[in-house]
Amino acid sequence: MNNSGIKELLSKVAPGSELRKGIYNILDAGIGALIVIGYDEEIEKVRDGGFYINCDYTPERIYELSKMDGAIIVDENCERILYANVHIQADKSYSTTESGTRHRTAERAAKQLKKGVIAVSERRKAVTIFQGDFKYRLKNLEELYTEASQVLKTLERYRYVLDRELDNLTILELDDLVTIYDVAKTLQRFEMIRRIKEDIDVNLLEFGTEGRIISLQVAELVLDLDKEEESFLKDYINDGEDIVEVKKYLKSLTDTELLEMENLSFALGYNKSYSSLDNKVSARGYRTLGKISKLTKKDIEKIVATKTNLAEIQELTDEDFGEIKISKFKVKALKTGINRLRFTSSIAE
Repeated sequence: MNNSGIKELLSKVAPGSELRKGIYNILDAGIGALIVIGYDEEIEKVRDGGFYINCDYTPERIYELSKMDGAIIVDENCERILYANVHIQADKSYSTTESGTRHRTAERAAKQLKKGVIAVSERRKAVTIFQGDFKYRLKNLEELYTEASQVLKTLERYRYVLDRELDNLTILELDDLVTIYDVAKTLQRFEMIRRIKEDIDVNLLEFGTEGRIISLQVAELVLDLDKEEESFLKDYINDGEDIVEVKKYLKSLTDTELLEMENLSFALGYNKSYSSLDNKVSARGYRTLGKISKLTKKDIEKIVATKTNLAEIQELTDEDFGEIKISKFKVKALKTGINRLRFTSSIAE
């Protein structure tokens, strides 16, 4: 099951949703339930008995109908209750690791029908959702807040480390002392933060309307991150490589593979051998020049096209800038900005 499918399923049962309110009613009453989301010909094949309801969904109605033993079938948007007290005859050839009858049926039906199936346990007071091979136990708000707090702290720590790496990289760039190892290490930090954020995004889906404050905290921590990474990649990606492909390759790496610097070097189009990590590489200047507010994107492209790296850009004279039609005002801002970046980056270190 892909991420979009997981996100869609979790959003339907997030706190604040009408379906989650119905599940809370069922849990509070100390009873169980089996809820199937969506209806088609495949479900018709495994459905036995039950009552055709076809009424508007409300949390109160699904609670009352859950008092019967069979499954409840709602439409894809969870806006109507279609059937109640249905016996689902799932194919037993589909494997299940569950022990209870309701949960075994739910897991098999989810695999066979490729539909979202929710099992509410009256004994364990737990809610498990299934779809295809995906299985997930829903957490209560207290559990969610605890988990989200831990992940937020991790994200905050990794963002701090990345910012320090970027400050150090700026100093090395201005002195033309960057190695492939420095670049690979920074790229690794970007990818780690992206993965942590993806974990938090799943948490936020579970939170539903309760996750607004956490969402704002996450947004603040990743502010301008994509823009910074884009400039970083434009600085260091090897000629002929594509940024989209680089990101796709990074995403394909396992957590263990991401720790190997050779893989990060290879992602940018450099040699994959460990010995090449000490090789010198020069920034084109996109990230550093992008921090100078007076320069437009068009200005930066013209300046970068003039020289091959940031070190050579720093040696440009006023006459050189004049030839590429960069105003004296912007030239002064550029030189002042570079001196300021050198100073602020060294202070941060």
